Amino acid sequence: MPRNVSAEELVKRYTMRLAVNVYRFTLEGQPPSLGAVTETSPKRATIAAVARRAGVSPSAVSHVFNGRPNVSAATAERIRQAADELNWRPNYASRKVSGGGGRSLGLVIARASDTFGRDPFFMRLIAGLTEPLADIGWSLSLTLVQADEEERVYRQWWGEQRVDAFLLVDVRTDDPRLALVEQLGAPAVLLGAPIDDGVPAVTVQDDTAFATVLGHLGELGHVSVARVADAPGLAHTRARDQRFSRAAAEQGINASFVAWDPTADDPVAELLGRLGAATAIVVDNESIAAEIVAHAPEVGVEVPEQLSVVAWEDSWVSTLVRPRLTALDAPVEESARTAVALLERLVRGEDAGSRTVSGRRLVVRDSTGPAPAPARSASAPKAARTSRTRSSQTHEEEGS
Repeated sequence: MPRNVSAEELVKRYTMRLAVNVYRFTLEGQPPSLGAVTETSPKRATIAAVARRAGVSPSAVSHVFNGRPNVSAATAERIRQAADELNWRPNYASRKVSGGGGRSLGLVIARASDTFGRDPFFMRLIAGLTEPLADIGWSLSLTLVQADEEERVYRQWWGEQRVDAFLLVDVRTDDPRLALVEQLGAPAVLLGAPIDDGVPAVTVQDDTAFATVLGHLGELGHVSVARVADAPGLAHTRARDQRFSRAAAEQGINASFVAWDPTADDPVAELLGRLGAATAIVVDNESIAAEIVAHAPEVGVEVPEQLSVVAWEDSWVSTLVRPRLTALDAPVEESARTAVALLERLVRGEDAGSRTVSGRRLVVRDSTGPAPAPARSASAPKAARTSRTRSSQTHEEEGS
């Protein structure tokens, strides 16, 4: 890695290149039409229904939403209120010059552009969605919003028939989107553990992931490991905390939890100062893990000699830094394909239940090593994990 370029800057550069390529692939292609919706598909309100509710003619409704001045203010307000109550908006898709376009999947991400651009997971997800969507003639509609804008965008996209289904990501505890898509009658699938019976989920089989990671670190002599999370409000954060605690208790490892603070003057130095006795960390985000590995030596901590680092996610970012990141490779592409298959079934009016995809695979690289001597002299963790750990590990040699 060039000395005058930070790990974060490299992540941004490579992410933007991939984002541009994905954008071109997704938006410039012209997939064939998928055909008509089956009679059992979720029904949407019509302009006639809005007109009946408002006590006017369909042409009056059309005039209001086309901005024509020949409708009184009071009548226009009544028409807009009726449209809101029925979740109706003009079908802009039908105005396309090309005639019958294909269906579209809506992906609304409540993140700032800078945090979105630094997270390789989303680039892998978008790239993973493009092929299965193209196979069935769908396109991808993607937007970034603030959290307080989510509901408006969901209602607008669905009411205007810009999309035919939604994929929910970054699902939060008590996430209002679950009730919203059910209220709208919009087909939706979430990525993560099932939360609501009305919204199918695609879940990664993570039951043994922490056992695998802690088994690997335990064999290296680590007896105190910290988990570093960067999104405390997400539903999966609490679930991961619980699985990490259970796996650590089963293997006799001291578990601790540290939150990543991006607002600190020096987030890496601030984090390292709060690790206590931990000689290894498991970081939720590989971009953050790469930043830690790149910057730790500058504040006097060598990786892996003094601190071993494991990333919960794996991507091309893991091999940009030196030492290269030991990481868990998640089946992002498999999750994307499974989600598209479920959404297609829902749009056709067919039943679709939650699915579980394959688990994460530990890829051992260079950022994990033997625990420092004082830690190795402490009581060793339980040894009854070795066979379970090795079965799901992959070791990468330098240059592979």
